[in-house]
Amino acid sequence: MMSLFRVICAGLLSCLLCVGAGAQTAGRAQIETLIDDFLAEHDVPGAIVLIEHGSQRVVFAQGLAERETGRPMSADHLLRMASVGKVYTAAVIHRMVLDGSLDLDGQLGQYIEPAWLTGIANADTVTVRQLLNHTSGIPDYYDDDWFATVDAEHVNTAQNTLDSIRQQPALFAPGTEYAYSNSNYQFLGLIAEQVSGRPLGELMQEIIFTPLQLADTGYNIQFAPNDLIHGYGSTLDPEVDTYLLQENMGPDGGVFATADEAADVLNALFAADGELADIGQSMLSDKFEHGEGRYRALGPSFTEHEIGFDYVAHGGSIAGYATIAIRLMSPEIVIIAHINRDRPDLASALVRDLLLLRLSAGAAE
Repeated sequence: MMSLFRVICAGLLSCLLCVGAGAQTAGRAQIETLIDDFLAEHDVPGAIVLIEHGSQRVVFAQGLAERETGRPMSADHLLRMASVGKVYTAAVIHRMVLDGSLDLDGQLGQYIEPAWLTGIANADTVTVRQLLNHTSGIPDYYDDDWFATVDAEHVNTAQNTLDSIRQQPALFAPGTEYAYSNSNYQFLGLIAEQVSGRPLGELMQEIIFTPLQLADTGYNIQFAPNDLIHGYGSTLDPEVDTYLLQENMGPDGGVFATADEAADVLNALFAADGELADIGQSMLSDKFEHGEGRYRALGPSFTEHEIGFDYVAHGGSIAGYATIAIRLMSPEIVIIAHINRDRPDLASALVRDLLLLRLSAGAAE
């Protein structure tokens, strides 16, 4: 589940500069044509795109959810959002911080059993804050060697992910640098469960899903009725159907949601009057800068630009799927793009193309 932060930023800010206040709103048919042409040009089976500006929200479902059967994409299909799910895990952690059961500067060893720390570099001194913002220096378990073990039978667990990095050297001393590591969120999941004595999915239900009345969002619910999008391509085979792989599980990428409900969560967290705004404010209360207006907040990435376009974002990528979810702070715009192809660069390119079509002036006709 690679970080899409740099991929997004490579073109996103320059595209925002192209969006003028007097730009003509793109019509729905024009947007649909853009998406269809994009899918054809890049050999992407299908896409689900959500665009929201103010009170206007439109979801586009274009192309195929499954090549073999010809099943079309549908707006109510569940997205395998991969690392976008880290925002949900971070929300659980921040609620526990706000409630006083965790301290952002508490060390990992205070909260979980010592056996989990054995042989893992920096694990004895790293803090909750450093896990959230990827400054822990703990190695990332997600590499080609680990992916070679992924199959359709073995569920992704903290045991098999963290075991794969035991005895590896630290990337750097905690808090000194930034390096995206999925291992951080495996540890955060363990913290949430061991401190509360409850499963992470149950905590997400109580803290996020139920308050926001999310009926089409879940954790570790692979093969649910609306989980019908087949992904295509992996590092081992660019055309393989990845639907059956047990990869999309766990605190670093186990959330499934419709595009509509994923947007609801972004708004609940990061709108000033959002239902979970206290959690969102806690996420943005500390930002680790790593160049050119780019920050890692305590959960999502945060980007600021001199012209005033600040936004929170998170990307997600697993074999066969790529998702980007962004929320501009002012003007308030949400864009979510999900493709069923193992090409996170293309998900980023689709967002850029949509911005170039001047969608920030309004998404609906």
